[in-house]
Amino acid sequence: MKERRKETLIHIKRIQGQIDTLVKYIEQGKPCLDVAMLTTSIAKSFDTLRFRTLEGFIINHILEEKGVSKEKRIKKLNSLISLYKK
Repeated sequence: MKERRKETLIHIKRIQGQIDTLVKYIEQGKPCLDVAMLTTSIAKSFDTLRFRTLEGFIINHILEEKGVSKEKRIKKLNSLISLYKK
């Protein structure tokens, strides 16, 4: 679990770096295509982060949770799915 957290933090720092670069691009008046390409890259990186978060929650709080009924696990999973659909 610690390794997963470490990888997630590295991923977040990568996104922060991409956002910092985006700010510089806009401040420097870089071409719109460069800004659009970087924005798309940031969005894809963030989608990957969202997936990692969802995956981690499912693994740690639904699948491996001890002493919880199947119905309660399904309810948790449905709540999480609803959150991600927003």
